[in-house]
Amino acid sequence: MKFLIIAPRFHTNLYYRAKALQDVGHTVKVAVLYKGKSEFYEGIDLIQIKISYFSKQLLKVIVFFNKSKLKSATELRLQSPGRELKNLLKIFKPDVILLKAYQNALAIKTLMLTRKQNVKVLMLTQTPYNHIKGSEFLFKLNIKLFKVLKVYAYITPIKINYEVFKKSGIENVYYLPFVYPLQILKRENIKNNIKILSVGKFQKRKYQLLLLKVFKSLIDEGYKIKLCLIGELADENYFRKIKNFISEKNLNKNVCLKTNLSYLEILTEYPRYDLFVLPAYNEPAAYSPVEAFSNGLPVICSDENGTKCYIETEKNGYIFKAKNKEDLKEKLKFCISDKENLKIIKENALLSAKQNHNPKNFANKILQIINE
Repeated sequence: MKFLIIAPRFHTNLYYRAKALQDVGHTVKVAVLYKGKSEFYEGIDLIQIKISYFSKQLLKVIVFFNKSKLKSATELRLQSPGRELKNLLKIFKPDVILLKAYQNALAIKTLMLTRKQNVKVLMLTQTPYNHIKGSEFLFKLNIKLFKVLKVYAYITPIKINYEVFKKSGIENVYYLPFVYPLQILKRENIKNNIKILSVGKFQKRKYQLLLLKVFKSLIDEGYKIKLCLIGELADENYFRKIKNFISEKNLNKNVCLKTNLSYLEILTEYPRYDLFVLPAYNEPAAYSPVEAFSNGLPVICSDENGTKCYIETEKNGYIFKAKNKEDLKEKLKFCISDKENLKIIKENALLSAKQNHNPKNFANKILQIINE
């Protein structure tokens, strides 16, 4: 069977879903408008499609006012593909399209091109809302449009998205968690210092500063811990604040910073640590917790992370109140105060990965959905 995955921006969480289908014998192509510097796509057929002339001119105006190095949500939503997408659909003739382009120009263009073709379009979504810009009417109108344009089903990696769609009367929605292969690399045993890892772009929303403040407080209380922050250097001003905090609080011996590592380099870091913390707020659906579980690391994340649904409190991790220093500190203490208990939740993390995030589960479920 031939699968075509279409998305505005390539994200590594697409890689393992594409690989899962590919590994069981399907032909898979991935078409995107934007690849990103830190993403991984080795071994899959990835095509970068040029955007239309009109989109280019429109985006030039937006980019002029966007001072961040990261592409804004507006940029990603307004990008419309040129003729390359139409040609790809005509030549490749996919049986199934996985469309990660909810609420944007790419979604509309793709659905209009495939409407008259014998192809099943599965919409990949991860929105926690049953409204668009505060309007439930616009949300329902959007869903009706997608129905007219023949979206076959919706696939979501977060439970809240599944529940929102179900409550809105949408029956053809399926919950299918992110996938990542279980790692069999040698893992280091818990030593005198418990080692904490955090992976995420250095930008305000990822809130590494909150984790550093909690870390400093725990050091002052006598806890023997180490911390490593790894991420893409997305916001230099924010990164400077992080470096200044580490220097001012004399944490240089306890905290390491690693920037702009390749994806494969980041993966080799996980087995060296005991615990993973994602302090981010306003996080739609972080993929790093799945990588952490698969490497035997319990996960602590905020209640504003969509993939918090993967965490079973006290079993494979903890959820803290977003931006709340004391709550994050409390959850960290639960993990670092008892090494024997930490060993248990590390094993539970591996079990979670094996049971819930096995790539074969994704491939099997997709086939089940399209054959219903």
